[in-house]
Amino acid sequence: METKDIGKKIKTLRTRAGIGLRGLSRIAGISPASLITIEKGETSPTLATLQKILKALGVSFADFFSTVAPGHQMPVYPLKNMESIEDEYRQYTFMLPKQIDIRFGMVYETIAPSGEEEVEWESHNFDLGGVVISGGPAKLEIEEQGSWTVKKGDAYYVKAFSKHRLINTGKRPLKQITVIEPPVY
Repeated sequence: METKDIGKKIKTLRTRAGIGLRGLSRIAGISPASLITIEKGETSPTLATLQKILKALGVSFADFFSTVAPGHQMPVYPLKNMESIEDEYRQYTFMLPKQIDIRFGMVYETIAPSGEEEVEWESHNFDLGGVVISGGPAKLEIEEQGSWTVKKGDAYYVKAFSKHRLINTGKRPLKQITVIEPPVY
């Protein structure tokens, strides 16, 4: 999805919800100036910022980027039909469409090498599991629990509402598959 399309869709969702620009920026925890440039399509939000905006609007990533018609049944989902979003450090490809009969979400992620200062803490209302398939290593931090090194082939699990972040400490992009339950991404 193009930057201008993301902004237009956010503005449409905001106005349909009857939320003012300042109200949404306050709820999402971002500045009104940032929201204005995003809605105008002048800047692309980071994935963390987009998640904050969508959460404030009560919309999941899956719903925001969904292109599959309701009731569409198919056991194979070609790569060309998958939606992807990215920012400077991450790319997410939503591998399965959000449908009532699919009980989990699956995301193919590419994470660029970065320092701790570039990686925001996240917290989700769903359980998250992942497996590193190439690149890395990475440092998984879960607030008040600790930090661990995650290498190619390693899997990890983060409970819902746990504040966490995954930092690619390697020199190459890290590629992983994450699975979420319920499929609200």
